[in-house]
Amino acid sequence: MQPFYTGITLRSQLLVIAIGIAMLLFILNLVRKKQLREQYSLLWILSATVLLLSAVFIRAVDQVAHLVGIYYPPAFLFLIAILVVFALQFHFSTVISSLREQNKSLTQDLGILASEVRELRHALGRRE
Repeated sequence: MQPFYTGITLRSQLLVIAIGIAMLLFILNLVRKKQLREQYSLLWILSATVLLLSAVFIRAVDQVAHLVGIYYPPAFLFLIAILVVFALQFHFSTVISSLREQNKSLTQDLGILASEVRELRHALGRRE
């Protein structure tokens, strides 16, 4: 049996761990300052956690990559990163779609209210 290829040096592994921790702290700080809502932070926290865990348990990543049939583990990490980006894009697409519908509904309600206000002003103008 061949030994697993570890395509990451200890220095690189420590750098990725530091980046993962920095991402988690940054996201949590944004949530704490209420600059990022909790519901939107969950995917970012998950992404940072996956990054952090993949760097900490690099041997497990190597083994999973080989089980999947990818014999160059950094390529497997890129695959995981691409899947996370797709998940983020899908999540934000659904949020944007929902916000667009809410915006449309609010604009229609505002138009109706503006029309009613004009009618009330016109009716009050006739009484005087």
